[in-house]
Amino acid sequence: MKEWIDNGRPNRKPFAILSTKIPHTPKQICHHWTNKLDPRLCLSKKTPFSDNEKEYIFKWVKQHLKTSKKKVPWKVLQTKILEEFGKFRARNDIKNLWNLHRKKLDKQAKSLSSSLLLLSIYFMSQ
Repeated sequence: MKEWIDNGRPNRKPFAILSTKIPHTPKQICHHWTNKLDPRLCLSKKTPFSDNEKEYIFKWVKQHLKTSKKKVPWKVLQTKILEEFGKFRARNDIKNLWNLHRKKLDKQAKSLSSSLLLLSIYFMSQ
């Protein structure tokens, strides 16, 4: 991996080569590298997302989902965050933050609809 980093990808398949030396698939090795081991990473456990970063991520993903029904390109968002905030965040950390936010919004929406339903039942019974 050091040679790969220092020389700017001398081999097109470093993870495939590594998989012959350790008992993991190239995909597993790549995933671990891109989300845990890459020295450029600013991991959320050590450096939590700032409020500005969170707001940027939420707005960016919402805007993307409005304009495209395709999957969110987390790699593109990772690059945008690096350009905007100077922090290279793990794609998994970004996805986890978004999914947590989405679940929170879904829960709030369900709670609100339940409250409205109860209110309407209450007023109809009077």
